[in-house]
Amino acid sequence: MEIKNVEENIELDAIDNDSENNETLTTELHFELLKQYTWLSSATIGAIIVMVQLKTVEMGADVYIPLTFLGLSILFCIAGQDHIVDTLLKGKTVFQVAKTLKLIRFTSLLLLGTGIGYFLASLF
Repeated sequence: MEIKNVEENIELDAIDNDSENNETLTTELHFELLKQYTWLSSATIGAIIVMVQLKTVEMGADVYIPLTFLGLSILFCIAGQDHIVDTLLKGKTVFQVAKTLKLIRFTSLLLLGTGIGYFLASLF
């Protein structure tokens, strides 16, 4: 009888460790994904600026609008990263704010895609 209880306790400890590992991994992946979105938006802004300096593209609404979308994407990513940090500081898990993070990720990626798409559409 005692052996069975010991085995159950070992299994429960393993499950708890897996949950903690999953939570840590999920938190890190969310943070890194938002960082990658920020990097991609920044790189795209840099490419647009280089194209303007090379006079491949003229400054105008076709440049300002995509830069606005890309800047907003960066802003959402930074807000998302800040939200993750605040969540951890308050003692909550990432799983408790998963819907908010999903909305932030979706909005950031939508703004990134819209900015790139608008700029590419203006080139052709």
